[in-house]
Amino acid sequence: MFAQSPIVESKSLEPAVENQPALLDLAHLRRYTLDDMELQREVLELFRDQVHSSVGTLRDCCRDKAAWAMAAHTLKGTARAVGAFRLGRAAESAERSSDTPEARAASAELVADVATLTLAEIG
Repeated sequence: MFAQSPIVESKSLEPAVENQPALLDLAHLRRYTLDDMELQREVLELFRDQVHSSVGTLRDCCRDKAAWAMAAHTLKGTARAVGAFRLGRAAESAERSSDTPEARAASAELVADVATLTLAEIG
């Protein structure tokens, strides 16, 4: 489970994506958790649960614009709080540009892809 996985520095920012934030800004996470490793683990476990819930809602509620927008907004804030800024940016973009069910479905898959990468970074 996650509690057994150490938190390590991210090396995921390749030169090809230099204008993108890191998947997980560990310096931000350390500040957010006052550099308490146990609290970091707990926060990231809660983050993982929220990501799964929000992405599930994004995928399942494409026809319910209000529920979909709330899930995108929640994910945006949750991601930014822990330092998952690329996921936060993806959720914000989805929240702003999803006028039709088809656009919401496409945005949900893009957000899900970034979420998958972010969760893989966490371990």
